[in-house]
Amino acid sequence: MRNFMLAVCLILLNVVPLAACDVSLFSLVAGNSPNKAFASSLTGLVTFAKAVGNNSQNKETMPGHMQKFMVKWIEFSNTYLQNPPEWAKKDPDWKSKFDGLTSLIGSIRKNLSSLEPDQQKAHHEIQAFTRRLTRLYDMLPMDALARLRLDISMHIDHVWTAWLEQNRQKLGESTENFSAVSRIFLKELDEATASAAVSIVHRAEELHKMAAQENVFTGKSFEFMLNMAENEFAKFNEAQKQSAAATEK
Repeated sequence: MRNFMLAVCLILLNVVPLAACDVSLFSLVAGNSPNKAFASSLTGLVTFAKAVGNNSQNKETMPGHMQKFMVKWIEFSNTYLQNPPEWAKKDPDWKSKFDGLTSLIGSIRKNLSSLEPDQQKAHHEIQAFTRRLTRLYDMLPMDALARLRLDISMHIDHVWTAWLEQNRQKLGESTENFSAVSRIFLKELDEATASAAVSIVHRAEELHKMAAQENVFTGKSFEFMLNMAENEFAKFNEAQKQSAAATEK
């Protein structure tokens, strides 16, 4: 039975898309920010990054989407690197965050435009780019739930980094942190909303258990579970965004 389930997981890994770019996360967090233009620009960047990912295997459309993505980033960087929002002026890592994001875009372009494209690495980098954009909100005053959403996104990114580096110690620490923050997040939600977030906590706990296994870097089971966890989080945020929009009407 165990071998059968593993086989199913491996099959699903080939048909389930990579974790969705969490556009809704930015909208939910941006509710704490008076700078709507900045929030809109961030959401636009995620949308352009998502378009690159969706067209990454299309040699005709990918270059155009990549160009739009790069132009959008240059415009964003020119606008906000030297003139950040008021709350971001206190961020000592503001420039280094921009440098890191710029480096990621360069690597994404290289991995998709080379004679032998590395699709998988490029997709991981696109996901990392969208997650790390949230770090630009680090110094923004926000409510507890918004802060926990950003923390979860950050911890997911740390888990991915440890997995891709095949660093056993980091994987154990990052999955433990992801699991702990997910449980705190669940406790902060009302009963009706919490029921929709239980699966996120479950997957985070499973990832921590899997990280302790000797063969964690063998096969695709851990990667499959991590993709599922990130997709669950993105779907949860999308539902929350839609609910908030309906309430405002």
